[in-house]
Amino acid sequence: MKPWTGPALYLDEGKRITTHSMIKTMMRCPKQTQYKYAERLKQRFVTTRDKPLRRGVWFHELLEEYYAGRSWKERHLQLTDKFNHLMDSEQLDLGDLPTEMYALMKAYLWHYGADKNNPMHGWEVEATELTLECPWPDSPDGNDIYRCRVDVLFHDEWGWWIGDHKTHKTLPDLTFRLLDAASPLYTWCARENGYDVQGFVWNYIMTKPPTKPKLAYAGTSRERLSEQAIVTDYPTMLRGLRTLGLDPKDFLPQLRALHSQRWEYGKPQTSPFFRRDVLEKDDATIAQVVGAAMRTRDRMHGYGWEDLSSVERAPDRSCAFMCGYTDLCTTELFGGDAQTLRRKQFRTGDPLDYYQDSKQVDQ
Repeated sequence: MKPWTGPALYLDEGKRITTHSMIKTMMRCPKQTQYKYAERLKQRFVTTRDKPLRRGVWFHELLEEYYAGRSWKERHLQLTDKFNHLMDSEQLDLGDLPTEMYALMKAYLWHYGADKNNPMHGWEVEATELTLECPWPDSPDGNDIYRCRVDVLFHDEWGWWIGDHKTHKTLPDLTFRLLDAASPLYTWCARENGYDVQGFVWNYIMTKPPTKPKLAYAGTSRERLSEQAIVTDYPTMLRGLRTLGLDPKDFLPQLRALHSQRWEYGKPQTSPFFRRDVLEKDDATIAQVVGAAMRTRDRMHGYGWEDLSSVERAPDRSCAFMCGYTDLCTTELFGGDAQTLRRKQFRTGDPLDYYQDSKQVDQ
């Protein structure tokens, strides 16, 4: 095999770097890849489109602190302080994230039974936010690198696992996990680094926190608990009833049903907010995914980014909510003042600074 000597979209100390995010972006749209990786453009300001990202990053950081054995509450206060320094219009777009993320984290800890006797609910955490890299199979000189960032690497009584925290509006189905390319690539890279990883754990979190119960006809003789359907959990419902001055004993059937949703090993997962799905990765599947990734890698790095005006677009309905460059893309397509838009809405930065898009947007 000949060592890599070709073009590179991204170099780090003379080594060509490829990540799953780069591969996924290239497969979705070369134009988006141009903006994000070739030009290294990042949003200057918070937009309504950023709300899911901000929620996800915020909760992700709380989990990082928790599984690293540090104070997630202290990190929450730091994030709240940064939130309070955003412009009023930005805060209005994002909503009351400090309150919502605190409530969601408390619900997460209760759901998985975190307490002083079992703080990590059975996970022996080796590392959080661990950067791993390894040479591709066709790079014997080690200068063509795959790089990934692992949310949490842990082991339990069944072996080593990679955990990936995923925040969603609705929890994904099995099809996505079966066809997902990131989990085999991460597993392969971890094994290349000496970790005998069994498989992958998706740690799903629905970003909307449990809803508090409310009163109907408050302040009147007809005052009672509202019968409007809500999506909540046991501790939120219990606290809510007490706050409203209602006796929890009068609502035992509802409370028992909610309490039964708490996570327990081997028990069906019924919580609408949290779910963990595990898939082991066999060598044949990993080999297929690595081979496909290498084809996309070569196309991406050798694309010819110097001629930006001819880079392909792949428009679909997701452009409005999956891409932060839609306005710029449209302006360029129709011959508008793209350079002014670049200066006003974007800055340049390292696209491989994980999570920095959200952390630095208010600087």
